[in-house]
Amino acid sequence: MKILVLTPEFLPLYGGVGTYVVELVRNLPQQTEVHVLAPRRAGCETDPLAEELPKNVSVEYVGGAKDTFFHNFSFQWDCLGVVPKIVKDRRIDLVHSQSAMPDFLVPPKRIGVPVVTTIHTTIEGHIDSLRDSDIPFSELRSSERFALLLGPGLRLLEDRYYASSRYYLTVSEWALKEAVSKKKIAPDRIRVIYTGVDAERFSPSKRPMAKEHLPRLASIDSPRILFLSRMATRKGIHELVRAIPRVLERVDAHFIFAGTGALPPVRAPKENYTCMGYVDDSLPPFLYAFSDIFILPSYYENFPLTIMEAMASGCAVVSTNVCGIPEMVDHESNGLLIPPKDDKAIADALTRLIEDGNLRRKISERGRKTVLERFSWKDTATKTNDYYAEIIDRVRK
Repeated sequence: MKILVLTPEFLPLYGGVGTYVVELVRNLPQQTEVHVLAPRRAGCETDPLAEELPKNVSVEYVGGAKDTFFHNFSFQWDCLGVVPKIVKDRRIDLVHSQSAMPDFLVPPKRIGVPVVTTIHTTIEGHIDSLRDSDIPFSELRSSERFALLLGPGLRLLEDRYYASSRYYLTVSEWALKEAVSKKKIAPDRIRVIYTGVDAERFSPSKRPMAKEHLPRLASIDSPRILFLSRMATRKGIHELVRAIPRVLERVDAHFIFAGTGALPPVRAPKENYTCMGYVDDSLPPFLYAFSDIFILPSYYENFPLTIMEAMASGCAVVSTNVCGIPEMVDHESNGLLIPPKDDKAIADALTRLIEDGNLRRKISERGRKTVLERFSWKDTATKTNDYYAEIIDRVRK
């Protein structure tokens, strides 16, 4: 079986889609031949994970990857020129694309093989989450402003994409229901396969080595709260920043922000927070293990990998009760769930975990246990490979 994977993100990792694709192709059976097509991001030639790709995986880069609104359109244009040729020359059996619609200009009928698309998030979901936000338009990221301004046209393009003759994967039951009800996808054309986590790479065992890998954080002695994500509005970054003074009025804490984008102004002493910006692929396992609490107060997600990575690493997790998150986080058991867009709820949850060490330890232990019992990349890849074979067989009959 020969599979072509189209992804707007690959190496080095800078988002959930890239992580999903890298881990999936690393864990697919060796007898499945995998060809990845992705835009080239600066630094990918030296990315350490690239050396870990198995021999059955080859990678071809086209264009360049930038964290901008127009990045996906550029990759779609590049795919128009090369995907049909790759499918023909390599005798590809199935194309696996991601929900950024890289194959928008090359629908299944044109390339002559079945296409399965993983629905991570949707343009409609992004736009709706931003529209309901109380964040001023001027404070949104440029990509978010473009999304709102071009919203009606983008929705039409997305609906057209989902109306084409393709198959689908998604990573939560919530997303399946959304796809069937809002995108009118036939239930027999979509499958839920949860993502996994590498519980050896993300582990509490990394804590003793964390200070060596994170020297700028080595002197922090107060409880450490980690936000590891893009500094995007829908990630709840504005509410988290507003919650910091509330937390520091009651307890001592240090907030660590890691990810691309500009951090909103923080009203707190500089000794109580660190902004690291983009961090190399090698650092997240140590960042999680070094931290006591992980916070992701998103408005809109599907099934965020960062939460599972934090749980695997022994962090106590605080997140919002939206979308697919409650399918991995059981409130008061392996994490705390709060309403979205509520800085008071953020402050109360964080303060509670800082003050109650026993609760924090129980949640962190149960979180890792959940990951070990339910979320394995090998299991994800096996089920995905079986779905490939099922689709190919269905089309050929």
